Amino acid sequence: MTNLDNAHNWWGGEGRGHNRLTILDLIANGTLSTELAALLWLFVENKTSILTAAGPQLAGKTTLLTALLDLAPPTYDSVLTQGKAEDFSFLDTAEPATTYVLVPELSDHTPAYLWGDSVRTLFDALEGGYSMAGTMHADSPEEVAQLLSQPPVTIPDNLLHHIGVVINVRLMYGERDMARRVTAVTLVEPGPKFVSLAASDPDDDHPVFLESDESRKAVSGRINTGELASLLAHRQKTLEEWLSAGPTDAASLAGHVGKFYESSPSKTSE
Repeated sequence: MTNLDNAHNWWGGEGRGHNRLTILDLIANGTLSTELAALLWLFVENKTSILTAAGPQLAGKTTLLTALLDLAPPTYDSVLTQGKAEDFSFLDTAEPATTYVLVPELSDHTPAYLWGDSVRTLFDALEGGYSMAGTMHADSPEEVAQLLSQPPVTIPDNLLHHIGVVINVRLMYGERDMARRVTAVTLVEPGPKFVSLAASDPDDDHPVFLESDESRKAVSGRINTGELASLLAHRQKTLEEWLSAGPTDAASLAGHVGKFYESSPSKTSE
């Protein structure tokens, strides 16, 4: 994978990689549960497209996405798109089946981001087997699809399912500091159809997690497994062990991840 800690202004701003938070840190500070992190790990392991979304800036979209990409199999490659300067020449040499296309943001806010015709080229690449990891300013998966289906992007309905998994992040303001929470995880199916996989309310002690048969079937179909429960349990236990063992920095996590795939290679990394 591209070393995002050295990606400077093209991935979340210069210096973003200094002492950045890992998935273990995000579990520890309450951004998401170990159970939900295990589910998202399975998606990354199976090269599902992932879009982190939030309305306001500084909600932690890039932080969360970078932390999830740390969990990708070492056999995966990535291409970091260059905004308005992107010519998609990588499509001539990259291998679709093992390549994540990294998009700092889908918007026209700065020259570093993709928008307009470039996004349509991206979705054509996703149709050809590539996967996307990106961020977007939106409060819901429905808003993501709406923005992408309108001019000047105009992605047709039959390609919108390549959005993959939408992770909504909420920025909350406390009396002393800010807190960030994953509030919803939604799988976009052909149609597009939006299947809720997880949802939480900061004021509710009973978050939803794969409660319906539809949600479990959708996840099993997307990652092509008949053993979803056992895979989730294994990865949740692994994350808990790493968190307990410490430390939680990116370099230490990379060591854990490398050893994990050596001993338990994913079907997509064999």
